[in-house]
Amino acid sequence: MSLRRVCVLCGAAAGAAPEFAAAAAALGDLLARRDCEVVYGGSNSGCMGALADGALAAGGRVTGIVPQQLISSERPHTRLTDLEITADLASRKQRMFARSEAIIALPGGTGTLDELLEALTMKRLGYLAHGIALVNVRGYFDPFVATFDHCITEGFADRSQRSLLQVLSAVGEVAGWLDTH
Repeated sequence: MSLRRVCVLCGAAAGAAPEFAAAAAALGDLLARRDCEVVYGGSNSGCMGALADGALAAGGRVTGIVPQQLISSERPHTRLTDLEITADLASRKQRMFARSEAIIALPGGTGTLDELLEALTMKRLGYLAHGIALVNVRGYFDPFVATFDHCITEGFADRSQRSLLQVLSAVGEVAGWLDTH
């Protein structure tokens, strides 16, 4: 059975390099062409907006989940298949994870990292069965992966935790990763 709903974590900012938004748009396109619904933070700006635009342009379904407090700052996308408004950030994460079957992280800021770390922790504790992958655009996640490996080396995480996360070097690798999950 193939995956039907994928949660994508990414920034409401576009980042310093055009490759970040381009990767988000390409991932949206790839997921839509595989008939995977995109579940994401709902914003119309930055990488989030590029992701949604890429999926929608390819005829895909896109669900945005936005906390009430961020409606004015993150400007929800106006062409989504579905928009869910939550009470707060914690509820947003719970709903994004509940409405998806896998998680892919693209470059983003502290919100993206918070969502990624929560997903990894939930998976480690058995609350989440999703596959989790990073698309390491321009080596963006290299410091994160090094920190994660450092936690293992220093005894704060078991070596088995490294298997919780797959690092992909490009959006083109996502299709193969999805086929294994």
